[in-house]
Amino acid sequence: MFEFPRRKDLNVVLFSSTLGIESSLEEITLKLSEIFRYLLLARVSNLLVVDDSNGLYKLIKEIHRYALTPPYLKRKIPKKRALSKVGLLAPMNVYYHVVHRFPVEGEVRIGKNGDFGLKERLGKEFDTVLITDSTKMKYVPYQRVYYDGFQLRKIKLPEVEKMSNVIVGSRSGKDPFLYSEEIRKLYETGGLTLILGPPKGELIRNLGEKYISRSYNFVPRQGVSDVRVEEALAFSLAVLNSILK
Repeated sequence: MFEFPRRKDLNVVLFSSTLGIESSLEEITLKLSEIFRYLLLARVSNLLVVDDSNGLYKLIKEIHRYALTPPYLKRKIPKKRALSKVGLLAPMNVYYHVVHRFPVEGEVRIGKNGDFGLKERLGKEFDTVLITDSTKMKYVPYQRVYYDGFQLRKIKLPEVEKMSNVIVGSRSGKDPFLYSEEIRKLYETGGLTLILGPPKGELIRNLGEKYISRSYNFVPRQGVSDVRVEEALAFSLAVLNSILK
């Protein structure tokens, strides 16, 4: 059984320079694969990328589009250098990706111009269908009431200051479990946006001191000298998933 989208948005803000420390397209693709899986596991609504490393957002966008395209429609995506290592991506396995080679009753399929990954084309007027009879190839249009992945958008850092209910992942932040009710109340008033800083640090200094009271340490008593952004993301979303239910 696949989950519904979250009642209110859970967004994540990352910096494109998170990928800038990688030296090859292979490493960047692998790191994005890891990040995308964490976001999908926690049913994140939107990934907002602060493009502080020239050109990397475009690469993120290309790989995001490919990763969330159903396997049977990937062949329609033009070949580009940015996608030359996408074979390294882990399966995203959101609801509409989990289909069989042949139609099976109960499958939800997303299509493009009637192509739903089947031998025969279905109605072009639908983009999502539910298979009801695999023998007679019957189907009905299906509303996307399930979690179907996160949207991607580029932003500038000053835009974060205009957002409501922003929380910061910080080593010097509060214990999120001790302040779980505070976090839940923020979420219920209009969703929640988690921001994790770039590799160079100094996020609070760049955002302003008002965010000190909205910072939380999602990796307490860490056993290493540094926590990588993708590691902080995994810990943070696991804690938030537990708090928000």
